[in-house]
Amino acid sequence: MIISSQRYLDQDTVNDNIDRQDYEVTISPEFEIDGDTYQVVLDGHHAYHAALAAGAEPLFVIADSSDNDTICLLNEGMVDEFLAANHMDSDWYDIRTGRDIW
Repeated sequence: MIISSQRYLDQDTVNDNIDRQDYEVTISPEFEIDGDTYQVVLDGHHAYHAALAAGAEPLFVIADSSDNDTICLLNEGMVDEFLAANHMDSDWYDIRTGRDIW
């Protein structure tokens, strides 16, 4: 499941991504919590919504520690710290359904 904690959406940014056909979404490597597998949207929240609005498929790219320095927290098994470092403005939710996870 791909999750996010960013609910804020700037429609001008979404429209710009549609115009540029920028649908790239950077996500974390997979990690587990209580037996469920997750990935976090690290960048491209607006690109994801642009892809949906344009009827296109988002392009998911998995980040590594050279792309995002908080990945090292995942690599060290520090999932709670990773989630705290990447928390934005809302509860964590499933980007496909919009339903809150935590």
